[in-house]
Amino acid sequence: MRQKMVDLRDQISVGKHLPEWMINLGERFLGLHALNVAHAKIEDDWNAGCRKNFFELACHYLNLQYDLTGLENIPVEGPCVIVSNHPHGMSDGLMFGDIALKVRPDIRIVVNEFLDCVRGMRPYEIKVDVYGGEQATRANLTSMREILRWLKEGHCILVFPSGSAATYSRLDRRVIDDPWQTNIASIIRKTGATVVPMHISGHTGTLFQLVSMVAKRHRSSLLAREVKRDGRMRHTIHIGKAISPGILKLLPSDEALSDHLRLRVMLQRYHGTRHGSSATTREELQQLKRNAPEGTGTPAPSTDTSTASPAAAPSQPPLGERPSAEALNAEMAGLPKDCLLYCSENGRFGVYGAEAGQIPLMLREIGIQRERTFRAVGEGTGTECDIDAYDRHYLHLIMWDNEAKCFAGAYRVGRVDRILEEHGEKGIYNAAFFSFGPAIRRILPLSLEMGRAFITPEYQKLPASLDTLWMGIGRFLNRYPQYRYLFGTVSISQDYSETSRSLILSYLKDCCMNRELARDIRAFTPPHELGLNSEDERLLPTAIPDIQMLNSIVADLEPGGKGIPVLLRQYLRLGGQMVSFGIDRSFGNTLDCLVVIDLTQTPERIVKRYRGKDYSPLSAPDGKLDKTP
Repeated sequence: MRQKMVDLRDQISVGKHLPEWMINLGERFLGLHALNVAHAKIEDDWNAGCRKNFFELACHYLNLQYDLTGLENIPVEGPCVIVSNHPHGMSDGLMFGDIALKVRPDIRIVVNEFLDCVRGMRPYEIKVDVYGGEQATRANLTSMREILRWLKEGHCILVFPSGSAATYSRLDRRVIDDPWQTNIASIIRKTGATVVPMHISGHTGTLFQLVSMVAKRHRSSLLAREVKRDGRMRHTIHIGKAISPGILKLLPSDEALSDHLRLRVMLQRYHGTRHGSSATTREELQQLKRNAPEGTGTPAPSTDTSTASPAAAPSQPPLGERPSAEALNAEMAGLPKDCLLYCSENGRFGVYGAEAGQIPLMLREIGIQRERTFRAVGEGTGTECDIDAYDRHYLHLIMWDNEAKCFAGAYRVGRVDRILEEHGEKGIYNAAFFSFGPAIRRILPLSLEMGRAFITPEYQKLPASLDTLWMGIGRFLNRYPQYRYLFGTVSISQDYSETSRSLILSYLKDCCMNRELARDIRAFTPPHELGLNSEDERLLPTAIPDIQMLNSIVADLEPGGKGIPVLLRQYLRLGGQMVSFGIDRSFGNTLDCLVVIDLTQTPERIVKRYRGKDYSPLSAPDGKLDKTP
């Protein structure tokens, strides 16, 4: 009689004394029978000369089906650690191995003691004991040394850092991964391995979770039953972009590195994450493998979209007719000299400040160029010219190219003390989206409202464009030193994936909020549908130590590698703090992040850059742009 892969008689103390029918009944209930049958079929196939690997055959006979995106993100050579969440147990390891072997043959998978009974996995496994005591700790040290050696030789390790299947959390009211062990983070740091995050959908069944809550050490007896359950559903697996060793070196500790990797894995599960290639089924992967030349790995699914038909954009009216270049140049040349706030050292760019009445033609140019620029990133008003009632009583900072004689960018600036005096609170643009309480009202008369900032597409690739506009803002503040605060919204457009918007929102809420002012402001349309799950939000303080790391993660999530908006980075660089968040339904459903900058808290080196090296509050000039001080 063939030896079973797992014999229930060997698993329980009284097994030798139980009748055969009871053993068979127990094995069927626990899922061991299906596991034994599948393993027997695999060994029969091998004995018949089949050359398929164990994981491929196991997924076939256990009916483990999955849709996969991002296979091309696994590097084909060099030291690599693929990290994944662990929602199911044994099924995760089988699908994990099936996927990795399609790209490279030199894999080892870190497994717990239960999977050691699977004879077909033994050539691929490195065993650890996740439940043992001191003796297990010594054995695991040996395993860690083996992992270290394997990576230093340039091979690939597959690992579930939680060590065991996910468990229901009363705090989060959902099934989540157990705490991730930091020893794999230490190994990654020592070897300089590239890391690839992978996420597997789903979770274990109710019985498994109940046993986990009352007797966690004994739930391993249900793992085979879970494999049978997993064969009745289709799984979704996402592989994220590889993380370079250079990025991981920026994390200060193994705990921070572990939290960072966990966050990277979990971000793959959010609706709207763009994974590069379209979903590929396991069956399609097998066809790819059959079509590949002998001796090569499975060709990665193509991500070339050069011939793809773009999604139809919503119908929008054409942009309005622009003023002639000659008329614009004449209008700018006719501005009073004191409208010039800043001129670049080479004389190419000037930043001017003007009221709407001084620039009727330029105001129309600003409106058309605004709409054109914002439409390009999924925003915009949907009108031919983005001009509103606020433009009439706000100041316009204009960046003008003196060489090309053309418009390059603009900022809209509201002197809030004047606006309150002449129009009341309803004259403030952001008062249409947020309600202000007593605390924010106290700082309004000392504030400039900043908004509608943009650089035209032709000048966006010039790194100094936004910097030039801020030189003008700094000189404007020199003329009016009574303004201590800047406030306004930064827009995160729908051109970003829902995952990136949720990550940015959660990070800003957790790490960049002015809690006192935030209690005093309410958004009329809060972003209820955006944000990370609670267990992922808890990772943010350690997983993302600074805005540069956030930018790196967003760049990996977004096609084309674009990071967080440049203006958001600029405001945070100036010491800006978030006070509220809202959705602007009239402007392409953008996520608006309301930020306040206290200029007394801006780093001195930045103050001197934008206000001039010789600037001091006592040396501010008396120049004016209008008749009021």
